[in-house]
Amino acid sequence: MKLRKADEMEKYQSDQAAKYGFIFYTISLLIWSLYSFFTKGDSGWQMTILLIGCAVYFWSRAVYNRK
Repeated sequence: MKLRKADEMEKYQSDQAAKYGFIFYTISLLIWSLYSFFTKGDSGWQMTILLIGCAVYFWSRAVYNRK
C-alpha cells in the first residue's frame, strides 16, 4: 500500500473537519463545565480538558505560523 500526498481538496476537507470538530469539542466542554460549576460549584475535569486542548491548539498554530 503506497501513500500519496493529499491534494488541495483533501487538505481543505481535512481542515474543515478539524475546525468543526474543534468547535464542537470546545463548545460542548464549555457548556458542560459551566453547567457543572453553577449546579455543583465545581468545574470538574471538563474545564481542565478544555483549557489543555485550547493551549495545545493555540501553541501548535503559533508553531506552524512561524514556519
